[in-house]
Amino acid sequence: MPPELPETIGPFRVRELLGKAGQSAVYTAEAPGGRVVAIKLFPAALSGNPAAVERFHREMRNLMAITRHPNLVQILDTGQEGERLYVVMERVEGTSLDRVLKQERPSLSEAFTVMRGICRGLIPGHQRGLIHRSLTPRNVLVSPDFSTVKVSDLGATAFETAAQSLTATLSTGEIRLGALYYLAPEIVEGSGSVGPQADLYSAGVIFHEMLTGRAPGPKFGLPSQLLPGLSPEVDVVALRCLARKPEERYASATDLLAALERLEETLRLRTLTEIREAGRLLGGGKAETGKRPVLLYVGLALVVLALVVAGFLLAR
Repeated sequence: MPPELPETIGPFRVRELLGKAGQSAVYTAEAPGGRVVAIKLFPAALSGNPAAVERFHREMRNLMAITRHPNLVQILDTGQEGERLYVVMERVEGTSLDRVLKQERPSLSEAFTVMRGICRGLIPGHQRGLIHRSLTPRNVLVSPDFSTVKVSDLGATAFETAAQSLTATLSTGEIRLGALYYLAPEIVEGSGSVGPQADLYSAGVIFHEMLTGRAPGPKFGLPSQLLPGLSPEVDVVALRCLARKPEERYASATDLLAALERLEETLRLRTLTEIREAGRLLGGGKAETGKRPVLLYVGLALVVLALVVAGFLLAR
């Protein structure tokens, strides 16, 4: 057995290592009753302050009720193994969004589904003043068919960043350099208070990456320019999330969710209208006999074009 894989964590028997981020690690484990769970084991340094440890357990207990939401990874319990604190979470069948993005670009329909799940997962915390602060594709879990979307590490990230400065976090590898591009400017620069709009910025980066298939960098181009055929209306939603000033972004995850739903419905209805119009032309109406073959060819071409657009926008 590899040295980094402990046999047990508290009363849980460890099965496998799911992933590591600096000094933190997530394992699959089996509870005494047989339930399979996920356990996040934090660095020993975070348990050095008794007041911080007490706050950790208190906040995690509060999160147990919040994370019963279907778009959040549920926190089941907390504990301490030696000098290291841990959180017990539900085991989600699926994978992290970052692994999906390394293999393929989601369809537009799938990107909308993920964004709706992210927004719905953020709303319960935001309503209670809880900001994720470090939302990236690594802590968005999705099922293979995208029917399940869950945000993880709500609250746990806040505990880690409160215990360490951003500089110290970077030096220990808790936040990878590439992950900085997902963080809102006010978090990276330490300028002013951090509100819900910080998470909406991160969600916007994720949306941009899903749309374009490109990992984030210092600058963001228009998605419609990077992906020919994409409606410029999608740019409006994505770039509003990515505004540098928090007050220029959506006011809440609820507002962003509503904007996404309106946009998706607009694109769907437009595609259906184009298909119906192409079908009407294909019928030929009462066109003269000599003109009917031309109309048929034109109508057929329009139907094919409409179906291609519909397939691109609404399916893989």
